[in-house]
Amino acid sequence: MQNIISKIKKNIIGTEFENRTYIVGGFVRDLLLGKESNDLDLVVELNNGGVRLANHFFQIGLSSQPVIFKNFGTAYVKIDNQKIELVMTRSESYQDQNRKPQVKAASLEQDIYRRDFTINSLLLNVSTGEILDITGKGKEDLQCKIIRSTSESEKIFREDPLRILRAIRFSNDLKFEIEPTTKNALINNVEHLNFISAERKREEFNKMMISEIPDKAMKKLREYGTLVYLIPEIVEIYDLKQNRYHNMDVWHHTLEVLKNTPPKLTIRIAALLHDIAKKECYSEDDKGIHFYKHEIIGAEIARKVLKKLVYSNEIISNVEILIKNHLRIKQYGYFAEKVTDKTIRKLIYQLGENLDDFLTLVHADNISHAEKFKLNEQIPCLRNKINEMNKQNPLNSLPVSGINVMKYFSINEGREVGEILDLAKELWFENPKLDKKMILEKIERLTTENTEKI
Repeated sequence: MQNIISKIKKNIIGTEFENRTYIVGGFVRDLLLGKESNDLDLVVELNNGGVRLANHFFQIGLSSQPVIFKNFGTAYVKIDNQKIELVMTRSESYQDQNRKPQVKAASLEQDIYRRDFTINSLLLNVSTGEILDITGKGKEDLQCKIIRSTSESEKIFREDPLRILRAIRFSNDLKFEIEPTTKNALINNVEHLNFISAERKREEFNKMMISEIPDKAMKKLREYGTLVYLIPEIVEIYDLKQNRYHNMDVWHHTLEVLKNTPPKLTIRIAALLHDIAKKECYSEDDKGIHFYKHEIIGAEIARKVLKKLVYSNEIISNVEILIKNHLRIKQYGYFAEKVTDKTIRKLIYQLGENLDDFLTLVHADNISHAEKFKLNEQIPCLRNKINEMNKQNPLNSLPVSGINVMKYFSINEGREVGEILDLAKELWFENPKLDKKMILEKIERLTTENTEKI
């Protein structure tokens, strides 16, 4: 990144952009924190300065052709394949419940005070390397680990309520405290999240979900009353007591599972939602508490939740599969000693590309139960069995298709074809060395024998 900054500095010498071009935001913050950053945002202290500088870079062959958003005075270019945003110093005004601001040129100071938090308002003069702290609080708040609004807190959250989620994300990622006045304004304005698009909320949520400590991010979202504006259904598992297999309520168990997962979005969403239906499926009798079919109902609820947040069909489908199957192998034994080769083959075939994520989720769940009921070794042992099976006899595609069945048995498309294919799969899971001819002949013999018995 320093190489790109050096190129920018060199190519504005002697131009109107010299000493008027600043790096702003996350890059400067992370620089002072000793962290690497790939976010390079430039603000240019000139009327329409961002667009003009972007055009300059393109004309001298330094960058790609700019993508320009005239209404906002914003441009994007790529230098050495690094995406860079360029904006003019500007002020913004918002109409009620409209998140698209009206923009006009403004001073550097006005530009800084319309930004969200002091730690994101620091400037680095590209020409001199000097860091400017116009609010007088940015450097101090970094040292004291504080999230503070640049200006009047109530106003900044009303203008763009997404800043509510950003404040929580920065607090979680950086392990900073939200300053009391800023925190109170955040809490006072949570209902304005209703006016933010699902897509924008989803992107902030995703960043928290794949963070280093996603469980703490979810705790903060609940604490500040914001999680309900992302996943209203989640309140159903708050403080919901569990059965003897758990030493925590459903909410805290969920956070523990989430903490035990790797930073892959699909797995983490499934972890957060895997017990979402337990309130709906709750029952109690003389044998204790039960949550019958919560994995089935939970998969359906998860689909509705993710559709409202406008996730891709692929993510929705994968999460649904993981939740629907997360109880599937609980009875395999502590060392997966009760599982047969046939069952493993069926698992491999039916889970397909979701198998690894499925095993990862189940392991996180297994090690998050009450101590007496943890299954710490189940998934590691099952993974070993799967790996050994794949080495000895890899499971390829089912050698029999619907067309093969219709042709061999001279039948038309319909339920009977599906039933024969199900039988073909069972035979193949039992013995994967069977080829198409052997499977079809065996089915024919079985069918004939059953007919004769009748």
